[in-house]
Amino acid sequence: MNLLLIDDDAIDRINTKRALKQSGHTVEVIETSQAKEGLTLAKKQAFDLILLDYRLPGMTGLEVLKVLRNSTPQPPAVVMLSHSEDEDLAIKCIEAGAQDFVPKSEVTASRLIRAILHAKERNKIEQQLRDSREKLRSLAEVDVLTGLANRYMFELSLKNALPLSGRQGRSLALIILDLDKFKNINDTLGHAAGDQLLKLVAKRLQQPLREGDLLCRLGGDEFAILVHGLREISLIRRLTQRIFDSLKDPFYLDGCKTIVSASIGIASYPECASDPSLLMRYADIAMYRSKESGRNQSHFYSEELHKQIMKRVGLERDLHNAIEHNQFVLHYQLQVDSKTERYTGIEALIRWNHPTRGLIYPDEFIPIAEEMKVIDKVGAWVLEKACETFHGWQHIDDKLSLAINLSALQLCQCDFLQNVKQTLSKYHIAPHRLELELTESTLNKNTEATQLLRDLSDMGIKLALDDFGTGYSSMSQLQKYPFQVLKIDKTFIQSIIEKEDASFLEAINAFSQKLGLQVVAEGVETEIQKTCCKKLQIDRIQGYYFAKPIPAEELEAQLLDYHAISPESFKPYLN
Repeated sequence: MNLLLIDDDAIDRINTKRALKQSGHTVEVIETSQAKEGLTLAKKQAFDLILLDYRLPGMTGLEVLKVLRNSTPQPPAVVMLSHSEDEDLAIKCIEAGAQDFVPKSEVTASRLIRAILHAKERNKIEQQLRDSREKLRSLAEVDVLTGLANRYMFELSLKNALPLSGRQGRSLALIILDLDKFKNINDTLGHAAGDQLLKLVAKRLQQPLREGDLLCRLGGDEFAILVHGLREISLIRRLTQRIFDSLKDPFYLDGCKTIVSASIGIASYPECASDPSLLMRYADIAMYRSKESGRNQSHFYSEELHKQIMKRVGLERDLHNAIEHNQFVLHYQLQVDSKTERYTGIEALIRWNHPTRGLIYPDEFIPIAEEMKVIDKVGAWVLEKACETFHGWQHIDDKLSLAINLSALQLCQCDFLQNVKQTLSKYHIAPHRLELELTESTLNKNTEATQLLRDLSDMGIKLALDDFGTGYSSMSQLQKYPFQVLKIDKTFIQSIIEKEDASFLEAINAFSQKLGLQVVAEGVETEIQKTCCKKLQIDRIQGYYFAKPIPAEELEAQLLDYHAISPESFKPYLN
């Protein structure tokens, strides 16, 4: 056993060594009469235990204990020796870190060796507790997968950093970074590969950071960077570019070459917010704007961005109310036969009659409804309401068809086909008079809809590919799915300024006729566009030139007038 004896009384040191010798244990003792020399020895050499006199020249035993505990990661066991038998003093020594307190009047071989052995065991237990606490602290503050700081540690660091930046008069930037399409890695290569990628990304992201910047993994594939001491917030642009550069080179996951990009959002203190939670929220908003804008880019948070996001948040909240309180309405737009210019079809177009904003058009709220996973409820309402209204109109003209737009989520409903059948039967509508429109983006979101669309087609329902020409796989969609109608996107129609500009439209029309598809030209607004469509013998024309979308009551009156039917004679059909 290797002991250090620190005692300024020579006689007491002799008595202590004699007692140790009489104990029968093999003990090596290094002694000193000076506290500072004892501390130096304790730093240089590892001792099993220190016997420490309470009263020393220049320092008390409590002061020596404090230095010992703060200067070494694993302080040795300490038994305090004193001529005093004051019980309060003994308690103070134990509370300060000593494992035992022995009055010098009780120093005997048995008493001293027992105190030493007990002190060593207590110190061992205390060290194990310290190690456990350190492990728990590490688990609480460190991300297990990447070894980076975790969300808890990051939020704590951000909270402490803001007032410090304020006192220094420097800016602080918070960067939120999210890997683009990370889910595809897990889905295609497996979660083990995804974890491997996160560890590799964590290493790459540390390369462009300055000393003192804090990188953390918030969770999943989301990382955060805390950048301190910026003289000018504009300097953060250089860092974001270095971050993008660090991810440029491909990653190799189990031999597979993988390209990774990231979307970044940035918010700064004090420009954007002075509250930690708000700063993180604003950086998150900016990051989602980067994703919405095409990914692999960065955005700063701004007031304008905040207004747009708050507007969206409000719409999301109000959409739930719109569904519950039946705030949707349908407007209807006529389609005409290009040869005769007679009415041949009606398209149902949803509008949101917002209680404070008035009519909101589908381009603004349908994408939000899709993201919120409520578009199936909206679509079900459209089908029911449009068929209910068309039930009366089909008696005005037995050649009229009804076109309704479908969403990807509706195609995922297991009972969608049955609902369509029941709705048509309920309102006595022949299947061939219903036309269901799908966009290419809808089909791309649901690649397993082939059988459902075939079942709908087998019923006699017409299927129309809407917005043709705006996607990247138009031809493959026509080959894969049983479409009978092709709706050419309005951008190609509206680009016709002079008659000779119609070469693209002519090519699509010829191609469609070769496949036996009916063609509908959307967005016809001018005489030149109408004439061009008629010349190309496009089947149907739709646009403001002929009719704008209008409420059901107005369209009903227009239909009755067109067919010279009085409202009174038409009433029986409506009952």
